[in-house]
Amino acid sequence: MTQIEIILLSLLYEKDYYAYEIESIIEKRNMREWTDIGFSSIYNSLNKLEKKGFIDSRYEKEYGSPKRKVYFIKDETKELVRKEIIKMLSEFKLNCSEFDIGMAFSYLLSKEELYNALIQHKENLIKRREFVLKKYNQHPTAYKRPHIKSLFERPILFIDTEMDWIEKFINENFYE
Repeated sequence: MTQIEIILLSLLYEKDYYAYEIESIIEKRNMREWTDIGFSSIYNSLNKLEKKGFIDSRYEKEYGSPKRKVYFIKDETKELVRKEIIKMLSEFKLNCSEFDIGMAFSYLLSKEELYNALIQHKENLIKRREFVLKKYNQHPTAYKRPHIKSLFERPILFIDTEMDWIEKFINENFYE
């Protein structure tokens, strides 16, 4: 199951939604900060999930609005979602990154180009850390809710660790 499918099924586990409501929730919860989910992929994925039999839909009419297609999760899918979440939390998965590919072929760069790229990467990490920290401090319930708190604290620690590694790498390879 894809990440977007798990996200959509998990949201539908909470409540029945129409597609635009799901888009609004993704925006409101800042989900695009930690996952790659596009607006059009929501509609495509909902259609795929319905074709696969994981969800169903009905049309509802609200006063003053056209009929909307409301999606809901099937009861038998709920246990599958729970198992997928447990799997995601418990298994280690190798995440290939563009940075790793760049480092693997960094021998094609001059020492100065590599140094400058690493310094720029570190500056981008600092900006990202500041952004995540700002969002964390602005979030009304993040400090009280462990599942939300983790979405801020874990990335900050990863950024700190990566910045430490860059410093160490630069010191070992550029200041001999």
